[in-house]
Amino acid sequence: MSAATGSQMDALLLFICGALTILAALGLALFVGGLAGRESAGRSFRAVLASGAVTIVLAMLGGYGMAAGAPLIPHLVGRPDPGLSTVAGLHPLSADPYAAARAGYVIAACVLVAAVVAVILASRLTLRALMLFVALWCVLVLFPVAYAVFALADGWAVDVLGVVDVGGALPVIAAGASAAGVVLACGRGEHAPGGIRSLPLVAVGGALLWVGWLGLVVGSEGAMDRYTPLIAINAFLASAGGALMWMLVDRVLLRRPTVASAFCGAFSGLVAITPASGVLTLGWSLLLGALAALACATLVDLAARARFGPALTICVITVAASFVGLLYIGLFAAGGGMVDSGNFDLFVAQGTAGTAVLLYAFVVSSLLALALRFTVGLTGVRYRSGRGERSRIPASTDGPVPSGTPARTQPRGRRTGTRAQGRTAADRPR
Repeated sequence: MSAATGSQMDALLLFICGALTILAALGLALFVGGLAGRESAGRSFRAVLASGAVTIVLAMLGGYGMAAGAPLIPHLVGRPDPGLSTVAGLHPLSADPYAAARAGYVIAACVLVAAVVAVILASRLTLRALMLFVALWCVLVLFPVAYAVFALADGWAVDVLGVVDVGGALPVIAAGASAAGVVLACGRGEHAPGGIRSLPLVAVGGALLWVGWLGLVVGSEGAMDRYTPLIAINAFLASAGGALMWMLVDRVLLRRPTVASAFCGAFSGLVAITPASGVLTLGWSLLLGALAALACATLVDLAARARFGPALTICVITVAASFVGLLYIGLFAAGGGMVDSGNFDLFVAQGTAGTAVLLYAFVVSSLLALALRFTVGLTGVRYRSGRGERSRIPASTDGPVPSGTPARTQPRGRRTGTRAQGRTAADRPR
């Protein structure tokens, strides 16, 4: 048996990192579900599985080519590649292992980004509306934004503006901004109320998210070279700095740092280091994680007063930490940052790209949400005609009912082994 070649080792690294990235999506579902209660964990997990399946199928039907293939519209979007024909070839044995592994890693990254949207919207959208929204969102937002980062020779961000985004912070910003647009389209009251926080789910989900996101960061290099250990250590330091800073903020403000605060801090540090893992020294990486956690903890505390639910924490972290990471590169990146180069060219390019993606994703997703709301139905809230009252679907139902479904005129009685038929709320014994 011959020794493994360098290309085969790189393909193995991408395969492992892609598997860890999928694991991060599942951990995110458990983590967010644990923050909102056990019932929310089930909804979040179902939403992540559904969105992941939709994203993978669309990627196989041509989405991977749109995200990382040959240009269809120069600098904006790639040419659809049905069946990964340019990667797999005409025969499975003729496929290039490295090209196939990179395609798998890019698809796994898209699944994780779609999972961010899914967990935020799981308590607000019906499953049908969520799957339809994710399908449209992938085509109109995710794949074009991913092309700006993963198409290294033609993307408008990396090739035209010269943006440094090693791991794909722009798609993460697009996910957070898109979820915010849909939340605002749904309204503040149109989501299931949170339950009692589940510490086991928070701990298990946070651990899986922490380890899995490290796979996303390390795999961004795409090869086992001299930069790979630096990228891994930078990710460790940023996550550790973020965890310590968030716990410190909770100690000062709440006087009781929790497990959730530690994992939120680590998550914010990982999101911030995602675009910058290969261009920072170790000390700057540690400081980046701490600054990202400080910014996210402050914004989360402010956003909590809007009472949009616990999932808004993930929305704030993904957008704020990604922006901190992008702008931090413009200041402290080795060789091109303001500290080394003496100019703000990279800083302006980073901020321009992040703002453009934020606005584009927010506007397109808001329009999609409004279109779905007035067609197939969007939320699990139903409106009673004549009085304008809103009522939430009972928790015993298998899934939420679209908003266009009429409310029952005769409510069901309480189930005590047999269904209480013909009994109204006023007739029940108190």
